[in-house]
Amino acid sequence: MILFFLVDKLFYWKIQSLPNREFDKRLEWILEGKMNKDILIFGSSRAQHNLYSDLIQDSLKQATFNLGYRGCNIDFQVFLLKTVLKHNKKPKIIILTVDNDREFVNEKTLQFRYDKLYSLVKYQEITNALIFRKEISPFAVGLFSARVGYEQFLKPKPITKYENWTKAGTVLLDFTAANFDKKITQSKKYNTKHELSERLTLFGEFQTICKKENIQLYVLVPPNFVIQNEEFVNRVKGLLVDKNTKFYFENPQLFKDSHYFSDRSHLNKKGAIEYTHQLIKKLKEMQTANTINP
Repeated sequence: MILFFLVDKLFYWKIQSLPNREFDKRLEWILEGKMNKDILIFGSSRAQHNLYSDLIQDSLKQATFNLGYRGCNIDFQVFLLKTVLKHNKKPKIIILTVDNDREFVNEKTLQFRYDKLYSLVKYQEITNALIFRKEISPFAVGLFSARVGYEQFLKPKPITKYENWTKAGTVLLDFTAANFDKKITQSKKYNTKHELSERLTLFGEFQTICKKENIQLYVLVPPNFVIQNEEFVNRVKGLLVDKNTKFYFENPQLFKDSHYFSDRSHLNKKGAIEYTHQLIKKLKEMQTANTINP
């Protein structure tokens, strides 16, 4: 028994080194209380690639950071929000992007990003979160060896083209996807029967947290390379729980041009800069209106 616990202690040093395997340091910065910004951006890849946080920061003169994660769902976004508020000063403004008609349905490409937690099990609250979600053994509470899986002993994954971060956390796409069909099509009819109740609840919880903390929330539906029907847009509007939440959707003629897109779901660098300029203009208009009519 003594030998077992001595061997288990050796895993402590492995756990301490795990953060070095992760190129994306944002969650670690959050846990260390280094995410004290005026404006934070939440969402999936449409947040990470479509919103140029550095441009927002320079234009509005407010410290801004992009916390969009590729392939993450609203569950992960609520987790991030709670962690930010626990360890950092609360932001003045939060921008939340919505994944078009995939946001509230069973979409395989949108998941809770457990991979971003595995390298941070040296933090007890991360270990507790993984135990609570039944991703690791309950014995991980007291045993360091139970926090580590075989993947943590493999060679770290190489840095990809999706990890070319700007200073304020955005990854601008300066390439075109090989399978990008540049012929614009009509988006599918939206069916609320396919929605998952837990996704709707989490969307409401994200808003409620912002309301409780007196954080100004902006909900966006970024442009996609489709002719957008209004059904989903109206659905999102109907799910807003606070009259003070600002909603922004605009898919003008400009974003029917494939030259602004990397693929059907993501703007390229040129498109992201143009869309962010339009968003900044809208943010300034909304802030002015809010000042006049508080």
